[in-house]
Amino acid sequence: MKKVILVTSAVLTAASIFISLVVGLTLVNVKKSIDFSLDEELFAKAKEDNTVYYYAYNSYGELDEIYKSSKSNIREWTRFEDVGENVKRGFLAMEDRLFYSHNGVNYRRTALAAINHIFKIKDSFGASTITQQVIKNVSGDNETSILRKVKEILRAYNLEKKHSKDDIFELYLNIIPMSGNIYGIGAAADVYFGKEPHELSLPEAATIVGITNAPTKYNPYKNPEACIEKRNKVLYAMADCGYISDEDYATAKNSPMILNAGQGNYGISSWFVETANEEIIRDIEEKYSITYAAAKLMLNGSRVILTVNPYIQSILEEYFYDESNLSEKIGQGLNYSMVVSDPKTGDLLGVVGNGGKKNGNLLLNYAITPVRPGSALKPIALYAPLINEGRITWSTMIEDAPYEYIGEGESAIPYPKNTPDVYEGTIDVSDALKKSKNTVAVRLLDLVGKENAFNHLKKTYGFDTMVESVSTDKGTISDIGSSPLALGQLSYGVSLRKLTEAYNVFSNYGELCSGRSYTKVYDRSGNELLSKETRSERVYSEETAQIMNQLLSNVVLDGTARQIRLKELIDVAGKTGTSGSDRDRLFVGYTPYFTAGIWCGYGGEDKAVGTNNPNHLQIWDAVMQRIHDKLVFCGYDEDTSSFRTDKLVIMPYCSKSGQTPTDWCELDDEAVIKFGYFSKEKINENECEYH
Repeated sequence: MKKVILVTSAVLTAASIFISLVVGLTLVNVKKSIDFSLDEELFAKAKEDNTVYYYAYNSYGELDEIYKSSKSNIREWTRFEDVGENVKRGFLAMEDRLFYSHNGVNYRRTALAAINHIFKIKDSFGASTITQQVIKNVSGDNETSILRKVKEILRAYNLEKKHSKDDIFELYLNIIPMSGNIYGIGAAADVYFGKEPHELSLPEAATIVGITNAPTKYNPYKNPEACIEKRNKVLYAMADCGYISDEDYATAKNSPMILNAGQGNYGISSWFVETANEEIIRDIEEKYSITYAAAKLMLNGSRVILTVNPYIQSILEEYFYDESNLSEKIGQGLNYSMVVSDPKTGDLLGVVGNGGKKNGNLLLNYAITPVRPGSALKPIALYAPLINEGRITWSTMIEDAPYEYIGEGESAIPYPKNTPDVYEGTIDVSDALKKSKNTVAVRLLDLVGKENAFNHLKKTYGFDTMVESVSTDKGTISDIGSSPLALGQLSYGVSLRKLTEAYNVFSNYGELCSGRSYTKVYDRSGNELLSKETRSERVYSEETAQIMNQLLSNVVLDGTARQIRLKELIDVAGKTGTSGSDRDRLFVGYTPYFTAGIWCGYGGEDKAVGTNNPNHLQIWDAVMQRIHDKLVFCGYDEDTSSFRTDKLVIMPYCSKSGQTPTDWCELDDEAVIKFGYFSKEKINENECEYH
């Protein structure tokens, strides 16, 4: 028996040594993979002041300031000695009671959390110390994995070696989210109670401590009852730690919550800044290979040069903030968005992400949220590529009839259906696009090829939300099909901004400039963090672009966008789009100066827009008329009002064949001699074969 015990003990000792060696080697290898210098950089970045946004160089060669990030992120740095004791004790009681005695990690709670992770005793088990939360907040690394937790522990331990406890606690108190765009206890004390942090009463301090656990859930303006319930839990924890007496606990628990009279209306940022910030943060994330949250922090304290045109942005905001210009159903969930772009640079000039006055930050931005484009996809997916390849021309005749019938007998359903439900037999390309014939679009897709159309949209225009094949609980979905590519019913849609920027290729005569909302980002020391130059690519020939401009001008002259009145002052071209069941309505239109897209719908709701709403075309028209009335103020010379046609010729053709008319064509009462635009090199000189 003694021998068995000795053998067992030896085995356990050997196993323990082996496990210790494995764990030790693992920690060494993990430690080598951590960039501790990045933590130091982000630690310093978190203390920097607000980001400042500029829009242009003025006549003195200086940048004109337009926005400060204080409008989008409310931060007021509070020194540790200026934080009230109730605030400090509240956080210690709720988040990390052993903060001043551990070296960055609470090993006992970490072990218990590991056991809970294995045996699922509780739904959640918090083990992160304040130091670990600082690491998580500055890095944004929230991946749920053992490796991530090990790295966090090592990083927290390293942070504690380089910074004092008070410095770490001070940073924590100043960067924690306090609901919406509020960060840190200084801003929270000011917004919610109109006080400095050291002036907060016990229940007020407990309220602010409680918000951090779930900032949206415990927002005192939006969810006062939940906020008070959480406040009282904080008070109980403080009493449990001996920070406050039972009498103080009882008094504070029963006190009412009296908030600042601002009612939560604070620091509303511009749609443009929010749109640009999203692009900038993603670019920082990609360039520096860091998380989204870390990239967001790196932007802090920077100087950003935006592409915004302040006149255009103000026109957009003035129009869309006034709900009388929109539908009365905007209060019932109807939404709008609009984007204005410069085709010659790809610059985003103005944007609104929703209709009505902007009353919050980081709201759903429908200018960058994917929506189904409907027929607005046809020009870039079908018509332009085929014209560019010389496979169709203005006068090419195509059958306007159902492509197929789904089902059998009398119950068979024609596919696709036109809107309106009219079929004209054989029509030319010009009429097919002007009337947005779905039947013709499906036949054109056969000519392009589904794979070719998919790759063209994804690679040329950056429609990265298009999917080749994805498995869902409802089956496999793919955008390589006739409904997504010919009818614009994309599985996940495409953003209005990307769709609008794609149309820049036409008014820029075949060259596509990459879209951008900023040009430079500098840190506070003047070092360049990001630079975004205009990149251009020739997508179509000049002839193709000029033909498309004329074809799409007909859409505005007497097609589906004939309501546009701006055409009486300047050339306007564009294409309408409607998604299935009338859930989305779009129009992307352009002039020789600007490309602008508008969207209207109920977002994710399966609800039709309906015909009783103010038409999105009328709204587009009103906004663009105001912009073109201010061309000089917007920085543009009024030197042209027409699209160029210098690479084209106007030629007659027979409406029955699309070919050069003969005397016999003129004798046919049912035939019409029409005129169209053609490339000088690709004129169809074949005489009419129909007659």
